[in-house]
Amino acid sequence: MASTASVDAAVIAKLANDATLTSLAPGGVYREVAPQGISNPYVIISPMSHQDAYSIGSQAFEELRYLVKGVDLSTSGSTVQTVANRIHVLLQNAVLTITDYKCLLVQREERIAYVEVDDDSDRRYQHRGGLYFVLVEPT
Repeated sequence: MASTASVDAAVIAKLANDATLTSLAPGGVYREVAPQGISNPYVIISPMSHQDAYSIGSQAFEELRYLVKGVDLSTSGSTVQTVANRIHVLLQNAVLTITDYKCLLVQREERIAYVEVDDDSDRRYQHRGGLYFVLVEPT
């Protein structure tokens, strides 16, 4: 049986293996949480939802949504916006190579942009990216 962990891995690989994104976000690409002490900016991929679609009693498709964002410790969002732009170039209409699945569609559904303030230190983390829809078919 196919596991959507391979879809997660394909999204991460698409981003982590791009030399341009690596130069823009030297801190790396991580699933859900980045380790402490890494360079800024970096990229976070968070699975947000997963839904099965059935046809005549069998699974026909799987719909996944990912929050994919650049994060930067900065008072300005300009650097991390460049990261978000590169993420979009890589993911929008991408054809992902996924074990046990065929990728049918990757599209951004929403943009995200917000600032997270650390109340103790007044450090500001800029977040920019999007919510991406991934449609796959089990093979």
